[in-house]
Order: sequence, then structure tokens, then C-alpha cells
Amino acid sequence: MAHLPMTTATVDSTPANRSSRSALRFGLAFLAGLLAVLALGVGALYAYDRQFEGRILPGVRVGSVDLSGLTPAEARTRLSSAFAPVSDGELVLTAGGREVAVPLDQIGRRLDVDGLVADALVAGRTGGPVERAIGGARTAIRGASLGPRVMLDADLLARRVEAVAATFERDPTNASVAVTDTGVQVTAGVDGAVADRRAALTAAMSALGRLDVPARLEIGLPVRPVEPQLTTAEAEAGKAAAERMARDLAVTVGDEQWVIDADTVRSWLRVSPTVDGRYVPVLDVARIAEALEPIAEEVRRAPKDASFLIGDDNKVTRVTPAANGRRLDVAATAVLVKDALRARADQPGSDAVEAAVRTVTPQLTTEEAEAAAPRMQRISTWTTYFPVSEKNGFGANIWIPTRDIDGYVLAPGAWFDFWKAVGPITRERGYKDGAAIINGRTEPQGALAGGICSCSTTLFNAALRAGFEMGDRRNHSYYIQRYPLGLDATVFKTSSGTVQTMAWRNDTDYPVLIRGFEIREGNDGYVRFDLYSVPNGRKVTLSAPTVRNVQPATDSVEYTDTLPAGQRERIEHPVAGT
Repeated sequence: MAHLPMTTATVDSTPANRSSRSALRFGLAFLAGLLAVLALGVGALYAYDRQFEGRILPGVRVGSVDLSGLTPAEARTRLSSAFAPVSDGELVLTAGGREVAVPLDQIGRRLDVDGLVADALVAGRTGGPVERAIGGARTAIRGASLGPRVMLDADLLARRVEAVAATFERDPTNASVAVTDTGVQVTAGVDGAVADRRAALTAAMSALGRLDVPARLEIGLPVRPVEPQLTTAEAEAGKAAAERMARDLAVTVGDEQWVIDADTVRSWLRVSPTVDGRYVPVLDVARIAEALEPIAEEVRRAPKDASFLIGDDNKVTRVTPAANGRRLDVAATAVLVKDALRARADQPGSDAVEAAVRTVTPQLTTEEAEAAAPRMQRISTWTTYFPVSEKNGFGANIWIPTRDIDGYVLAPGAWFDFWKAVGPITRERGYKDGAAIINGRTEPQGALAGGICSCSTTLFNAALRAGFEMGDRRNHSYYIQRYPLGLDATVFKTSSGTVQTMAWRNDTDYPVLIRGFEIREGNDGYVRFDLYSVPNGRKVTLSAPTVRNVQPATDSVEYTDTLPAGQRERIEHPVAGT
């Protein structure tokens, strides 16, 4: 068996070694004591923190309001009471000497109570348990001050500012120009206003976010004027242009002139706005044309056809020369007047306009008449007898239109129309009441110019027998014995506008001269028409009329109080008809 050598430890018991061991033991003892003290302190701090569980730590303030040890509910109550004036007062928006007040409680201005209580509860309580314990102690010793925070409803404030701004705004009113019977009147324009609600809202938001807001916070609401699209100056310029136009204007034809007065010219005007914001006078061309119509009547001169003088031998002895007529071209003259007046709008213009006048040539010229004259002769004639009586105005209603037609010349190709050939049917010209067939019966005084059909019937028969093309023609409603059977031509105009005429056309290459004659022999009257032209070789034959359904005529008696007692008067002789 092997044996290990024995080792013996030797302890150094010198003074230096003993001192080192003593220091180590002291340090360990101090550290153990310190840890014991710290443990006691932390425990005390932890107990302190636990004491304020659910409460605000001591030393916590909002502004000058101490919330130490308060529960959240207590803190809310204290803060709401202390800062109640935050919702008092008013925001006053001002502009142009006007102001509108908005109570602060109506825009939701208040203290952020819930947020401040939440911040107060966590003040000094950050980190772990030890840190929280130390923080709580530090808060108790040093205190923690939270700044008050103000809240407001931005949307509500914006709506109130918008509503107030709208009360300061107004639309501009355009100036206007009115043309009246007495002149041109201007109604001045009025500026509008627009408020800068954005600037006012920004300023209000900034001021109301601070706690130190006065009970009356005034915020200026910038309002700027808005000029109307059509200003008073533009209206005045339009008025001045209209007044330069509304002066007397003469319409001239050679040495003749007709003056249109300023009031009439003004009645053609209106002053209207343009798209580029001006007022300009505008003329009613249709009304200009209407005003020119009376002048046109005075300017009008009918052309005169060449005519013929007939000698005792029924031969043409001389040609009376034709003459040009004239007429006012109303449409063209209206344009000239319009242009002249428009030229006045910018500067004083002419006071006279030369009218547009057109020459109207005759249908039969002197040269044409002279060429036909040597060969002209009477080619047809017809005479109608009538008793001179009240039924025909004692002959006047037949002879007056005959005189109108006497000497009438119908050019080649032209139409003759009875009502266009005779003059106006008026009492002033000598026409009287005469007989008319009304509802199938003769009324002795039934119509002005009654009996005129003897004239139209006579000319119809003369033209028919000359072989001319016949146009409009109508029989009377019953047979009249003085006229060829079936060859009468009634003419009339009714109050309802119905017109019956007698017409025929000169369908030859030569002019036709119509001569009319009035003949009176006691109570017997005659009307005759002779037609003169170059013989065209036409032969006219008329067959015997075919008569059917003859109705025998009978006398009838009608009593009246217009005749003296016992007096009888025959109105019409009975004649068998169809």
C-alpha cells in the first residue's frame, strides 16, 4: 500500500493580515445594513404608493388647482368648478362697424377635464414598482404642475363663423338703363360684399385655444367689396350713347324730306348689356320699318301706263306717254336709318338719311303704245240697260266705277281685277246704298254701292266677246232679266272678309284700252264698255244656253210700316228661274 505525504497549513498571524480581514467584515456588515435600510425605504415608499391607489398623488396641480389625493371624480368636480369661466364670454365677429356675438358655450369651448384628470392620475407613476415609489416620493416633495388645456368644437365654430359671415355678405346689383317716353334713365349699381371666413376662423381658433381669453373676444371679419358686373359708369356710358342716337332724323328723297322726331327714334331703342360687361344701345329694326310706312305712302307714285286717245271715228288719234312710278324700299331704308343711328352712338353723326327709292316702270311704255297705236281699233263692245232708281243709288253706284275704269290700259299678259281697277267704295266718293241679294231676296237698300254688278257684268261681256282668257266670275244667286242668261258677273265684299271679283287676262301680244261710258235717258240708264286693241283674229261664238229645272216665278206681298198706309211699292218683278 502506498502512502501520500502529509501537508500541513501554516497560518500567518501578522498584524497586516488581521487588519485586512477586519475591513472586509465591516464592509459586508455595512452593505447588509444598507440593504436592510433600502428594503425598509422601498417598502415604505411602496406602502405610500399603495396608499394613493386610484387617487392622484400629492403635489399634483393643474395650474393653481391642487388635486392631491383626489379621486378622478373629485378631481373632475374641482377642475370643472375652478375653470367654469372657460365657457363663459363671447366671440364677437366685427366688420364695417357691425358686430355679431357668438356665446362661447355655443361653440363647445371648455376645459379638457377628462384629459387633465387622466394626466394627473399618471403623474409620478411611471416605470416599475420601485421607480413608481420613487417617483411618487419625488412628486410629493417637488410637486407636478400640469398646464390647463382648452377644447372647442372646430366644426361647430366653423359653422357659426360661416353663418355670421353670410350676414355680412350681399350680392352686387348691376346698374341698369331704361329707355322711357321722356328720356333715358340710369339706376346706379350697388357693390356687393364677400367675407373672408377662413381668416376669421384661423384667428378665432388660435385665440380661443388659449386660457387667458377675455370675456369679450373680438375678431375682425375681413369683408371686401365686390363690384357689379355692370357698373354705374358703364350704364352712364350706355345712356350717353343712347342719347346721342335719340335725336331728330330726316329721311330725304331728292329735295323732299320727312323728319322723324327724337321721341320716335328713342322709342326704337333699348340699352342692353353685352357679354364683356358694357351697355350698348340696340335698335329695333322692325319698329324702324313701321315708322317708315307712312313716309312710304307719301313717296309712292304709281307708274302711269301709256294710253290712247280715241277720235270720233273710233280710231286712236294720239298716245299719252307713260311715266315711271317710284316706291320707297322700306327694308333697305330701315337698314340705312339703323346704320346712321348706330354711327351716332360713338360720336354725333348725320341728321339726314337719303332713302332707298326704287323706280317702278309702267307695264305699257310709251314706245310700246306708239308701236301698237296705228293698228288699234275697237274689237268689242257691250251695253247694259238699268232703271235709274234707289236700287242703284240713282245710277251713281254703276257710273262711278265706270268712270274709274274708263281709259284703263291692260298690258300684254296682265290681269284685270275689278276691285283693283275701281277706286275706294265710300260715300265720300258719291256711292249710295243700293239693292243687294241677301238670303235669296232683294233688299232695295241692302248694301253700300248696291247695283255695282251692272258695271262688272257689262265689262265681263265685252271682254268675253273679245275672246280674252276669263278668270274669276260668278252668277247672281237668281236670274236677272236685264243680263244675258248665264252671263252675269256679281261682285261683292262682305264684312267677314269674303271677296268676289270679276277678272280676265289680256293673253295677247298687244295692249288693250278699256273705254267706259255712262248714258242716261230720262229714268233709263245705260253703261257701255268698248275694248280697243290690235285685232288678233279671234272669233267668239256663244251657244244658246241650256236651261233646266225652271222654277215659275210668283209675286209675294210683304207688309211693312216704312211706307204710308195704302201705298204699295214693287221691289222686284217676278222672273222664272232655275
